[in-house]
Amino acid sequence: MWKWLAFIWLIATKLLKEPGPVISVKDGLLRGRTSGDGNFYQYFGIPYGTVDQTNRFQAPLPPIKWKGIFEAINENTRCPQKMFGPIIAGTEDCLKLNIYTPITAVSHLRAVMVYIHGGCFFEGIGSAFLYGPDYFVENDVIFVGINYRLNVEGFLCLGIKEAPGNAGLKDQIAALRWVKENIAAFGGNPNNITIFGESAGSVSVSHHIMSPASRGLFSRAILQSGSSLAPWGLQHDPIKTARNLAKEFGYYGKDPLEIYRTLSNRSTEELINAIKLKENKNYITAEILFGPCVESAIPGVDPVITEHPVDTIISGNYTKVPMIIGYNDQEGIYFVAKDFGTSLKQKPNDILHGDLEFPSALSKNASMEEINEYYFSSGKEDLIMDMINLYSDLHFKYPAVIESELYARTSDQPIYYYLFKYSGYINMPKIISLFGFVQGASHADELFYLFKPHTFPLPTRILETQMIKRMVTLWTNFAKYGEPTPTTSPLLPVKWQPSQAWNPTALLIDRHLTTGPLWDEGSLSLWNKTYIKYRRKRYGFR
Repeated sequence: MWKWLAFIWLIATKLLKEPGPVISVKDGLLRGRTSGDGNFYQYFGIPYGTVDQTNRFQAPLPPIKWKGIFEAINENTRCPQKMFGPIIAGTEDCLKLNIYTPITAVSHLRAVMVYIHGGCFFEGIGSAFLYGPDYFVENDVIFVGINYRLNVEGFLCLGIKEAPGNAGLKDQIAALRWVKENIAAFGGNPNNITIFGESAGSVSVSHHIMSPASRGLFSRAILQSGSSLAPWGLQHDPIKTARNLAKEFGYYGKDPLEIYRTLSNRSTEELINAIKLKENKNYITAEILFGPCVESAIPGVDPVITEHPVDTIISGNYTKVPMIIGYNDQEGIYFVAKDFGTSLKQKPNDILHGDLEFPSALSKNASMEEINEYYFSSGKEDLIMDMINLYSDLHFKYPAVIESELYARTSDQPIYYYLFKYSGYINMPKIISLFGFVQGASHADELFYLFKPHTFPLPTRILETQMIKRMVTLWTNFAKYGEPTPTTSPLLPVKWQPSQAWNPTALLIDRHLTTGPLWDEGSLSLWNKTYIKYRRKRYGFR
């Protein structure tokens, strides 16, 4: 028996170290490794851009060409971010991407799926650390995960050439351009690239759909639980955001150049650790949150975002491609748990954000009364589920609904809607948030039915084989064929139809697949009324 175990271990070790074929790309030759199970090739840490002190807060420079064969085996490179307390993990030389390709040879170029990770624009990683692509590659697509600059270095937005804004999005565009130019060498089809992302990754996808700078780099898009119209999808006053950080280093003025000088003289660790979070203000509700911004026109700088997303979609001047758009039914669980824990005894006073501007305290109080009446009039002693509903609607459902409705008015391409409601054994964000007893799906729960994290075992995954197959098949069918259910089957018994109705028919993903309306008319009406009256008119530097 032990001889057999030793033999198996030797085979596994050999496969793990077995080199992949040498690939010729624009910048030179590279070689990856065979995956541990021998099912696919993996190429880690491929440089797609360069950052140094000359462009620390600007668009990336081209990658440095190498001599000889680049050994693409450095897994888990990440951009600098906070891990535990003041400990910062990651390296500034982080503009790398990872590619995973099936081993089996085919006569055609394969569909490509490029994943943009979430993490509220201040954390996350584009590797199998969390987003193991095994299931995607098994379904015969080429998978690409990317890193991009985060937090201050990714999204400092001062309206000056030294820090024009959206460096992180410009990283993503550089990565997409690299994929477009080189993926054929890996057997991928440069004319069939699907970009997809969750949370901040979905917000990023939304901005790429609308940005002229991203045009021609993808042919399909999937938006999971994130919209550029979310309260946290844009910096509403980027100078104020930067000023609040510069104050931590002794500068209290408003001059963008002086703010830049103050921050550029600090290390990455100092910048990240200087961001202070207030009580009940974490992640999407944080007051100092560096994210995308509407850029100022600067000579010699190519912008990503030039106007508010609503104006862009209404104008029809965006990339019209087939899309999947959706969210989870209990999105707010993860964030309410971060802000309030598992119990809430009184209504919080400060739940509105900078994307709303009120002409007076009276109008703001009147809106708050109306919101409180809608969400907190149940008479329950514990208001935690009411707050979860509010967070879900305000930060995820309403923004996605409005973005979807505007697309439906202005695009002739199919849009597929979904509502993920499944409560299974690997809804990890919900379980970690101590809300495992609640039916439905928290923010990011669906990811564990798409990806196979390589860093921690999930023994209960074996009980969710069918749901994993179902989710991955829907997503990869869309990437390969342009529709998630080209044919029905026992696994996918319901034909998922596109919709462009006001309240579209969505695929309801639960223990069984059904169809139904995407949103609740009551909450939509409340937030629509509020945003029509008070949506902020001034963004960025206008």
